[in-house]
Amino acid sequence: MFADLHLHSLFSDGTFTPEEIVGHGARLGHQALALTDHDTVEGCERMATACAAVGIEFIVGAELTAEHGGNELHILAYFVDPQNPKLLTEIAKFQKVRQERIRDMVACINALGVPLKVADVFALANCRSPGRPHVARALVRGGHCRTLDEAFECFLK
Repeated sequence: MFADLHLHSLFSDGTFTPEEIVGHGARLGHQALALTDHDTVEGCERMATACAAVGIEFIVGAELTAEHGGNELHILAYFVDPQNPKLLTEIAKFQKVRQERIRDMVACINALGVPLKVADVFALANCRSPGRPHVARALVRGGHCRTLDEAFECFLK
């Protein structure tokens, strides 16, 4: 069985919609796919519908942020209930942390003389779980860097 069990959509730091991901998976002959966006299950319903339409097994998942001993960990969780209130409450906490981290990153970039706006990053991300790739894309889109690699190398190590 061919499967991909670690996929990110535009609901976190991926670039494709859930439907586009399923289309790619179908073309590659995958028989099962799991959506594991960072700290969100927002795209799971759309992914489930798209998978059902093409006969691919869908596994509800998420890449959950956790902390242990002052260290951030990412845990892949599968077969989660995307409507579980406790899960959604915990996810919301880490979404706020992610959003605050974006504000901090932009403040650091601003301190270097780059006039990147937090609002531009959030508008580009258009999700509750933004990440460094959104900042990199905003730097490129704003003309502050030529490539994503340059954005990461210069500002997002």
